[in-house]
Amino acid sequence: MQFIFAFKRLLVVSNNFILRNGMQKTSDHTVLIVDDDQMVGKALGHLIKQVGGQSVFVPSGRQALEKISTADPPFSLIISDQQMPEMKGSELLEKAKEIAPDTIRFLITGYADVDAVTEALNKGAIHRYISKPWDTKTLSEAIRNGLEQHAFIMENHRLFTLAKEQNTVLYRLSVALKKDTDRHQKAIFDKQKRIDELTARLEKAFDSRDHIQEIQNFLEKKQLLNQTCLHALHSAMASELYRQFADIAARNGFEMPENPTPGC
Repeated sequence: MQFIFAFKRLLVVSNNFILRNGMQKTSDHTVLIVDDDQMVGKALGHLIKQVGGQSVFVPSGRQALEKISTADPPFSLIISDQQMPEMKGSELLEKAKEIAPDTIRFLITGYADVDAVTEALNKGAIHRYISKPWDTKTLSEAIRNGLEQHAFIMENHRLFTLAKEQNTVLYRLSVALKKDTDRHQKAIFDKQKRIDELTARLEKAFDSRDHIQEIQNFLEKKQLLNQTCLHALHSAMASELYRQFADIAARNGFEMPENPTPGC
């Protein structure tokens, strides 16, 4: 029973997880745009909308960190300009990696920022850099690929979580199966023990019948009983033995054959 319950639980976990956690749709993605130029932010927001995602705009790295820290779910993608007051884009994305490591990070740079880009790449702070001025078609494709990359990362997390849940259920399933197996083996052992006991009693009964035959032969030899009485005595004793063993068999779940010896 426990085995069946655990197996059903495994199916429920798998089905519910698949229904709850399908692959992320494009419309489920939100991109954080960080640029001190609001016009650039609007242009990027328009591109993201064309791709099918949503966007949030902030003009500084400090505000971006606040948004990243409180976002639930995390942003799928961060696009940050490098040259901003207070905090450079590379510094922002390095901190963003610590807060939201699964978020894809793009850095928009000019040709004068090669050293900053190289350092950010070496630290793993950015996944891709976009050179100014950008090509609209190329940038749109890069954004789409970034959102797909984030979707695959999240899918891997979901599958890993599913595998952990399934392994937990499979462990319980194994424990339940072992308990059922042990219980069945014990039941078989008990049945075999009862059969052995009944067999021993039957063998003992056959030995008793041999003793009865010896007594009968003795009585006949000494002519202490006539043949009719001996036959009646034999029938009565056989019937009593049958009754006793029928009672034993009934208590142990067995059926005795019909009594072949009629009473007198």
